[in-house]
Amino acid sequence: MAVRMTMAERLSCPTQASSPTRTLSQQADDNHSTQAGSRSSSQEPAVAHIPPSDPSQAVIAAFVIGFKRPRDDEASEASARIARKLKLDNKESELLMFASKMPVHEQMLFNIGLSLKIMSKANQIQPVDAQYKISDLLRGKIEIYVYNALVSPQASGYLEDCNRVVLGILESHPKWGLTLEVKENPTHYQVVCSRVSERFNDRRRYIKLAINEDIFALVSDATKLKGNTGMKFNSANITVQMLARFAFLRCMLLELPNGANYWKTVDKQLQDIRESFKGQPKQATSAFFKKILDDDLVEFGTSIDKHIDNLESNKVEYVCEG
Repeated sequence: MAVRMTMAERLSCPTQASSPTRTLSQQADDNHSTQAGSRSSSQEPAVAHIPPSDPSQAVIAAFVIGFKRPRDDEASEASARIARKLKLDNKESELLMFASKMPVHEQMLFNIGLSLKIMSKANQIQPVDAQYKISDLLRGKIEIYVYNALVSPQASGYLEDCNRVVLGILESHPKWGLTLEVKENPTHYQVVCSRVSERFNDRRRYIKLAINEDIFALVSDATKLKGNTGMKFNSANITVQMLARFAFLRCMLLELPNGANYWKTVDKQLQDIRESFKGQPKQATSAFFKKILDDDLVEFGTSIDKHIDNLESNKVEYVCEG
């Protein structure tokens, strides 16, 4: 009696002819076996039988078989273990769990999709300065008004307040370069903000280092404090109020031997002074700072002495070039 061949066996041996003496009942059995095979293939991915005469395709078939999708419980355990090892957050862990339960071919497509998304984001990453360059005009204005903010006796603070004041001035003069278009572009606007912060950090650092020297020379030193902007400057722009403010800064530095958190401490002290003199005439605040300046002159002595008579009549104002 002839041994019945399955369809898979026939596919693996295509050169072998079918038996011509098969009965209709045997053919019906074959059809039944083929249909059963089709039903089972809908539940599990079909594995093609590669002719042994093609060894390269046999290797590919072995590769596919080796990556058969694991059971859901195995996939969940493996995903949880990998998530802990890589310290993934909750959303990343959920995404890993979701991918682990996909069929193999969907996992491959999923990985390709993630790679394309990563490439797209990587292409968008560029150095900030490469996308926008500040014009020479705007750079010059930043130097000028950073200086103005630092020497003004009206400054309410030297950290966030100063940055906000200078950016507000630049925004009110769009012809200098900080246009509405630049401000509405987060990347371009950040370039301008970074430049302002950088110049403030540099000038504050210089003031802190030089504050124990001649404060009149410090305020009027156009090349070091103000930067190279071509701005005309003379002693008539300096006021007693300016020098009193710098005397205050020196006094604060002497109270902090190591200089730790100096500018934060200065801003906090200025806030306390405003609260103390709230509701009182401006002359009371002026007298407070004038006393600090007088004490500074007694303790240190400075070239202010020979300028003081001319400075008394000056108005309190920003040093600016209009």
